[in-house]
Amino acid sequence: MNYIYLDNAATTAPDKEILNNAVKEYGDNFFNPSALYREARAVKKTVEDSRAKILAHFKGKKMIFTSCGTEADNTAVFSFARRGNIVTTAGEHSAVFKAFEFLKQKGVEVRYAKLKYGGGVDETDLLSKIDKDTCFCSVVHVNNETGAINDVNSIAKKIKAINPRTVFHTDAVQSCLKLTYSFSDDVDLISLSAHKFKALKGVGALIFNENIHINPLIHGGGQEGGSRSGTENVLGIKVFGDCFFKYAPLVKSNFERVSEIKREFISRLDEKYFKILSPVDSSPYVLSLSAPKLRGEVLQTVMDDLGVIIGKGSACSSKAPHSRVLKAFENDRDVLDGVIRVSFIFDTDKSEAIRAAKLLNDTVKKLYGKIVV
Repeated sequence: MNYIYLDNAATTAPDKEILNNAVKEYGDNFFNPSALYREARAVKKTVEDSRAKILAHFKGKKMIFTSCGTEADNTAVFSFARRGNIVTTAGEHSAVFKAFEFLKQKGVEVRYAKLKYGGGVDETDLLSKIDKDTCFCSVVHVNNETGAINDVNSIAKKIKAINPRTVFHTDAVQSCLKLTYSFSDDVDLISLSAHKFKALKGVGALIFNENIHINPLIHGGGQEGGSRSGTENVLGIKVFGDCFFKYAPLVKSNFERVSEIKREFISRLDEKYFKILSPVDSSPYVLSLSAPKLRGEVLQTVMDDLGVIIGKGSACSSKAPHSRVLKAFENDRDVLDGVIRVSFIFDTDKSEAIRAAKLLNDTVKKLYGKIVV
């Protein structure tokens, strides 16, 4: 079936050329990279070559491969949230937010910063929660539901000025290879997820400063320098590294291209029916909007029947009636009911996005006609 896919914040289609080349290589080089014979050493080199391709864009930092962004987030949180108080925002991905909730249940003092309208963190409120006993702070780089961008370099610097010992982490899952942004040394840990930028599910990474010591979340054979045990996902790691090599030089041009697609999409929406929730300066790759008084899940289903795949919000919390993140800055139930998320990627076709906007307009107009007297 032909369809228009606009749920790229949930997952992206793998780069076919990179995937096919990696599968071909993996078929002949299936050996365990921890073994000592020559063939296994060649596979280990594949892993290390991918690591080098990724670290080329994170100067002065180290990394471990993980199974996903959630594992990277959890490893960061549970490595350093050990004493005093820990601080995060109301807009974090569930992988961070629920890890904080777990620690709260265990008696750790957790402090949550408020959000500005659109999903960005209220920096004043965040900084007011940092003190001499704050051991760890996590602030998402790009909000996965609205695309709101937090300047984590600036935030981390301000936090370190209050307490230099505070370890700062950011979830960069929705910004990696999408924003022209270099992380400073004040950002101690960075989480990535490969399937958000045309690589594969089942692999992620935790990037960290050289003076940082990771406490393993998974114990076993001592892979990844003892920081993350388990036989490496060589195929996933290979595609991960190759996508970095291909798309890192294209970040700026892709940003400009997708920005134009997002502007065109928004311009085609009928203002009578839609409310935009994403900030004006949000990531071009993510758009949160609402058709108030309608149901987002109904819109999603009808659009799917028309061959257009969109999201209702975060795929990790799609079963909740309303988004926890959106409820942190929007209290109109009618707006929350009608929320959908449209998200783009490097090779999104502009003409398809424009057609999707027209179909969305037509769908919402028909649905309103059934409920408005």
